Amino acid sequence: MDVALQIGILIVIVLILGLCIKPQYRIKHKKDLGVRFASPIYADQKGTKLLVAPKLQLQGKPDYIFQTWFLKKYIPLEIKSATLKEDIPHLGDVYQLAAYFLIIEEVYGQRPPYGKLVYANKTFIIKNTYKVRKQLKNTLDQMRKMLEGSITVQAEPSFIKCKHCVCQHTVCEFNKGDN
Repeated sequence: MDVALQIGILIVIVLILGLCIKPQYRIKHKKDLGVRFASPIYADQKGTKLLVAPKLQLQGKPDYIFQTWFLKKYIPLEIKSATLKEDIPHLGDVYQLAAYFLIIEEVYGQRPPYGKLVYANKTFIIKNTYKVRKQLKNTLDQMRKMLEGSITVQAEPSFIKCKHCVCQHTVCEFNKGDN
């Protein structure tokens, strides 16, 4: 096989692998409200209409939706009051933003390319990838099955998993204010 052909094949493989293992989000170590070259078209304020996606059985009110000036893309922005020590967003917040991706796509007829999660000290730009959407749809499916009673989940306590859980010190049978 020709050396140039081998090098070409190697470059293509590296590029494909680079696209496959590319991170789902980008981080800025500061609070970054707004979207460059875009205007807000929706804000969660008193009296703001709830966005409803009947096909997906989802509804919600993102904090903001921006529309870019040139390509007219919709970008949801969700503001969180928490201060993060780690450099990864909370999974529940990522799923909330992913739900807004799906709602915006159904309501406005256009798929957002990304969204922003803004914490008190960090901002995450979350890409609207197939993987994120699939994970959300699987989670929604499991939640609906749990509500129907067709599946049950056995909780497994873990310091790592329970550390930031919203159920900590509330309804969790493993951690009811023991600390």
